[in-house]
Amino acid sequence: MKKRAHCTGSYFSSLCVLSLLIFLYVTACPAWAETQQPAADPDGFCLKSTEGETISLKDYRDKKVVHLMFWATWCPHCLIEITKIRDLYKSMDSSRYELLAIDVGINDTLPRIKKIQCQYQIPGKILIDGNGEVTRKYGIIGVPYHIIIGKDGSILDRFNELPADYVNHFKKFLPPES
Repeated sequence: MKKRAHCTGSYFSSLCVLSLLIFLYVTACPAWAETQQPAADPDGFCLKSTEGETISLKDYRDKKVVHLMFWATWCPHCLIEITKIRDLYKSMDSSRYELLAIDVGINDTLPRIKKIQCQYQIPGKILIDGNGEVTRKYGIIGVPYHIIIGKDGSILDRFNELPADYVNHFKKFLPPES
């Protein structure tokens, strides 16, 4: 019996080492990671906002850089990042930047989302991806997740956590002032 327990422990250790090696390979090999990311859809998406309006990504084409923030009300890290998002939103030129915060919580209700929106003063538009279609389209696995969409509709950047100097990071993607 002891030998079997040793084998199970050995198997688990091997699995952990293999997982670590795969993680290190993926993080050290950005070219591989890039090929795993979906391309931007030229038509983007249409989602309902918490205010009941239909928002289309296509509406921002050739007008603004769009910051998609995928989040959920049950995600503590998302709620922590919202304070940074508020600062970022205040620092950006609203004629060249738009924030679309996409709630991906399958069981999140509209009253719960609105309560969090009010409590945390989430800026920008809050969109609801109730069936997860947009989340799947953009290959979102965990939240929070950020995608920067250029004026031309292309994906300029994507990341899980806001960079340390997030204001300047976003400003470099803004189109020139007109």
